[in-house]
Amino acid sequence: MISADEYLGAVRRRFVAAGCAVTEEAIGLLPVVVGYRAKVRLLTRMHSFAVVAKVERVDEESLRGYVDDVVNLGLGRKGQWRGMQSGVIVLPILVAEAVDPAAAALTQKAYRLNLNGFAVMAQPAVVDVTAGRVWTFRGTRLWGYAFNSLIKQSYEAYLPEPAAELS
Repeated sequence: MISADEYLGAVRRRFVAAGCAVTEEAIGLLPVVVGYRAKVRLLTRMHSFAVVAKVERVDEESLRGYVDDVVNLGLGRKGQWRGMQSGVIVLPILVAEAVDPAAAALTQKAYRLNLNGFAVMAQPAVVDVTAGRVWTFRGTRLWGYAFNSLIKQSYEAYLPEPAAELS
């Protein structure tokens, strides 16, 4: 079994390998690693923020709060001019040794933002290192369909299965 710290290090290395600008920051009191990358898709510049943190346990309430915090980070950095030619994608990732079934279930559907949802997409992921599993939505979004593959490709590049050997 891999530890949460080892997994966090592997994700950080994958951010660098994918060409992200990587910083270590804090959201509240929680230390996080931020991978930022901008890509142009369909004449729209998408600002993508993948933000990973290690926690002891993930439940639905803490996951929703973390998603809101990461969305606010992305909007604060690149969201003031979003619209037809600019958007923000946030990928909040929590790595834990225990994951509540309700939190895992929340990641299994396309995540909807209530406020600040215009030209912003969020799709959380939870990594359970004990179970050796990555929980995230792998289906097709109807709203934001054009950027569905960008989210899937990002998660494929950033999040290895914990049960597999990490490189």
